Amino acid sequence: MEIRFDTYYDNQQLGAALAQLADEHAEIMTLGELGRSHEDRPIPLVTLAAPGELEPDDRPAFWLDGNIHATELTASMAALYVIHDLARRFGTDEDVTRLLKTVTLYIVPRLNPDGAALALANPPRF
Repeated sequence: MEIRFDTYYDNQQLGAALAQLADEHAEIMTLGELGRSHEDRPIPLVTLAAPGELEPDDRPAFWLDGNIHATELTASMAALYVIHDLARRFGTDEDVTRLLKTVTLYIVPRLNPDGAALALANPPRF
């Protein structure tokens, strides 16, 4: 799929984009689940870390999350952009490469998949 940033992704599209990035950048990205929502939707957790002197769990960490509230869809797309941009620039951009070798980034692009589903429903509930 072409990952675009001129639209809002529903939960399925966001999951597909994250899975694609994890497949394409398996050396630095893992896709897991932080947990499940009240309505049993997955809450995706992305870990970005490149092989370095320390194991990812032993490094300083950075946490980024988005879409805490139902209609904050822009934040989930901004978090996806951060993931996409860092993964794309790893290995060619010296600063990004150094960052991912020394820091572990934990990114949850959508903390509220139930609210996002309501906001993106047709017609929207919010």
